[in-house]
Formats: sequence, C-alpha cells, structure tokens
Amino acid sequence: MSDELERKRQEKIANFKLALDFDDSSENETELSSKTPEAAEPAAEGVYEKKESGHNDRERMNFSDDSELKSYSSSPDADKPVADKKSLKKAKRTDRKRRRRKAKKNRTVFRIVWIAMVLFVSVMVGEFIMVGVNDMLGVGREREGAVTITIPKDADIDTITDILYENKVIGVKWFFKLYATMTKSTTGFTQGTFEIDTNKDYQALINYMQSDMNRTDVVKLRFTEGMSLKQYAKLLSDAKVCSADDFLAACNSDRFDDYEFIKNIPNAKKREIKLEGYLFPDTYDFYVGEKVDSVVEKFLANYRRKVYGTKSRVTGFDKKMTVAERAEAIGMTMEDVLSLASLIQAEAANKDDMYMISAILHNRLATIPNEGMNDNGEGGLSYLQLDSTKYYPYASLQDIPLDIRSTFKSKYNTYDIEGLPPGPINNPGLEAIEAALTVGKTNYYYFCHKSASDNQPAIAYYAETMDEHTENLRKAGLLT
Repeated sequence: MSDELERKRQEKIANFKLALDFDDSSENETELSSKTPEAAEPAAEGVYEKKESGHNDRERMNFSDDSELKSYSSSPDADKPVADKKSLKKAKRTDRKRRRRKAKKNRTVFRIVWIAMVLFVSVMVGEFIMVGVNDMLGVGREREGAVTITIPKDADIDTITDILYENKVIGVKWFFKLYATMTKSTTGFTQGTFEIDTNKDYQALINYMQSDMNRTDVVKLRFTEGMSLKQYAKLLSDAKVCSADDFLAACNSDRFDDYEFIKNIPNAKKREIKLEGYLFPDTYDFYVGEKVDSVVEKFLANYRRKVYGTKSRVTGFDKKMTVAERAEAIGMTMEDVLSLASLIQAEAANKDDMYMISAILHNRLATIPNEGMNDNGEGGLSYLQLDSTKYYPYASLQDIPLDIRSTFKSKYNTYDIEGLPPGPINNPGLEAIEAALTVGKTNYYYFCHKSASDNQPAIAYYAETMDEHTENLRKAGLLT
C-alpha cells in the first residue's frame, strides 16, 4: 500500500514538473537553457523519457529512494523559473509605470509651453489689432494737418494704400486694406488731387476719395455761344479734362438716351454729331482726367435746367413759360428751334441783328409750302443760302483735311438743301434761342454784313428784293 502511495506521489511530482516546463517554455526558454547541466539535465531526461516510452515513471527515471526525490525537489534551483517570471512581470509593471509618469510629465510640459505660446501670440495679435483699430479711428497718428495727394487713373487698393501711407494719412497699411476689403470699398476711388486731413477715420477717408466734390484739381472753362462740339473737344483736351476723341465719341453715342430730349431727337442718324446744339454754352468746373460721361452730363444738365426748368415772363403770353413751352406754343419743336438758333448765332453781328436775321429766316421758311416763292414773285427762297453751313462739321475750308478737301460736300449746306439743316451747326446761347422763338414782322428776305474792322463794328444790310440785296453786297464789299 505504501508503495502504491509513493508511486502516485512521484507521478504528481513528475506531472507538476512537466506542466511547469510547458507553461514557461515560450517566455523563459532562454533562461531555462542557460541553467547549469547539473540542475537541468535530470529533469529534462526524466520528462522526455516519460513522453517517449510511456512506461512506469518511477522505473524510467531511476529514482531509487526518497532521499533522491527530496533532494531534487528541495534544490534551490527548483523554484528559480517561477521566481524569474514574477520578476519579469514586476519589471514590466515598473517600466509601464515609469513610462506613464514620463508621458504625464511630458504632457504637462507640452501644455505649459503651448499655453505660453498661445498667450504670447494672443498678446502680439491683440497689440496689432489695437494698433490697427486706433489707426482706423484716426487715433495716435502724427498730426500733419491737411496734406495734398494725387490719385492716378484706375488706381487699385494697393496703390491707394501706398499713397495714403507715404503721406501719413494712415499709419497701418495692412489694416486699412483689411478694412477696405471687409467693407467692399476696394474700388470706386476718384482720379484727381485731394486735400485731406490726417485725422480722418478710414470710412471718412474712403468716402472723401470716392467723391469728385472733394477734388482740388478743378479746371474752370468757358464755352462761348456758337462754339461747335469739335471746338468743345479741343478746349477740353487742351485743359487735360478728357481726350477730344473720347468726348466726340460720347457725343455721338446712345449713352445719354435716358435724357428724354435726347432720346426724342427725330433725325439722330442723319446728324454729323448727335449732341450738337444740346451742350449748353456756359462756364463749367471740370476735373483733370474727369470721366467723359460726367463731362457731357454737366452740359446736358445745364441745358435741361435752362430749357425745361426755368420759366420767365414773355411778351404776348399771360403766364411765365419755359423755352420748351414757348416752342410748342408757336408750333416748333426744340430740335427746329436749336437748328434755327444755331444759324442765327453763326450769322448775326450782335443781339439786335439776331432778331432781324430770325425774322428773315422765318420769312424764307414760310415760303416752303409755296415752293420757295414769296409775295413779290421771287423764287428759290426756301434755300436759306447761309455761308456758315457750307463746311460743317468743319469751321472753314482750311479746317477740312487735305485728303478730302477737294471732294468734300456738307449735307448741312443750305445752298444745296431746302429749309433747315439736319441739325444745329453749333451750340447756341439763350439770346439766339430767344431770337429763334420770336417771329418778327418784316418784309425782308435777304441780309449781308460788312466785316468789322479795328475802327468800326460789323455793319448789317437787309433787303426785300434780290436787286436790293445785290446792291447791299456791293456796299459790304462782297461784290466788285
């Protein structure tokens, strides 16, 4: 019985050793293989012999007595694999804890550095923003009083900003551009010269530079009665207000048809220059490099005010009337009034002469229904025969370009056409318009002038018949 118990006891010990070897084989293979031969070989030999043969454990392992078993199981090397495994796990736990502490420390340092950087950047950005806001409000700028700046044509926001900064009108370039961008004010700046106070805020500066009213490069020009649009163009070009070609192109365009009196011109396509006669002669203020449409609109606005907006007392009418109302009252269109007035303006020697010439031209126009015959039986009177119309749109024969001079023929020539020309030949003033609206009572059908000299003004001659007119031409030195 005791032998049987002893055998089972030995089997348990062997099985325990076998299980221990298998459990630690993957982790401690190197450590077990490094054991001394004396400690490792008996255990390994016993185990492998058991696996290979399957015979009785006690017989195969050759353990002869209890002392040998006890000596093996109580050996100091017997517990070493278990101890090494525990130490390894403990070392791993210690290493993990060390890594966690290090990572936590690193995170703390990173947070401190990150917060410091954020605070630094915030302070810097805040300082920049504060400086920009102060400049936007005009606070803290160097006081220079008023400075004069010139903005070139089609200047962009970068150019505007540089000009303002160089003249100490603003102190922070990037903030001004940012403000202009955010307020959608990067365009629309007016070309010209401005006198600007350096204490203005950004919005006041932008508004100031986007208005022609604040410019100081003002050009005052006088356009006299009877000047043609070609002469207007030269005057404007010489003063650097706008180019002559751009001005004439605008005057011949349809860009001003929102003015009803321009839209209703009956024969616009037949005219040499569409707006001839409608740019009222007067003294005007322009700006150097002003937009051509703005230039034209100043003339048209003045014409509308004088013709349609101003009422005056007129002999023969019981109420004040505008020029347009008076034209309608005598059965004339403003187009005809302007055409007739331009002829009077070109031919008359003085104000009194204007009314005489007006009466003569009205008499001639009245013969058109009668095929140009008057009550005296003289014909051909429906042809007004005015020298001022022979070369229009040129002022004289010498003004016609050489390459077309010999063949040039004006469609305004009243020696060739009956009645009024297709449109005005110049821009008449109020006196000529008043004369054109006055249908005087006279029997004259002819007139001529003796040219003015240094000693005396021009002399006008009027005649009822062709014979009288021929004699007047001799008096005026126009016939030999």
